[in-house]
Amino acid sequence: MENFKHTIEAAGLTMADVTQVLIYVTHRDQLPIFNQVYAEYFEAPFPNRAAMIVAGLAREEMLCEIVAYAAMKTQLAS
Repeated sequence: MENFKHTIEAAGLTMADVTQVLIYVTHRDQLPIFNQVYAEYFEAPFPNRAAMIVAGLAREEMLCEIVAYAAMKTQLAS
C-alpha cells in the first residue's frame, strides 16, 4: 500500500481522491488482513470497493492486486 500511496501522491492527489478500489486476492482468508491494512490508508467516506477471490495473479508470488481510480479536480477553461 505504501507504493500505491506514493503513486497517488506523485500524481498530486491524496488517498481521499481515490473513488474506487478493486481488490484481487488469491485466498479468502487474506481478506481480513487486507481490511486491516486498508483501514490504515483510507478514512470515511471510504471509496467504493469490490473484492474478488481469484485462482492466481500475473506473478506467482503475488497474494493480492489492487486497481484503483482517483478523481482529479480540474478547472474548466473560460
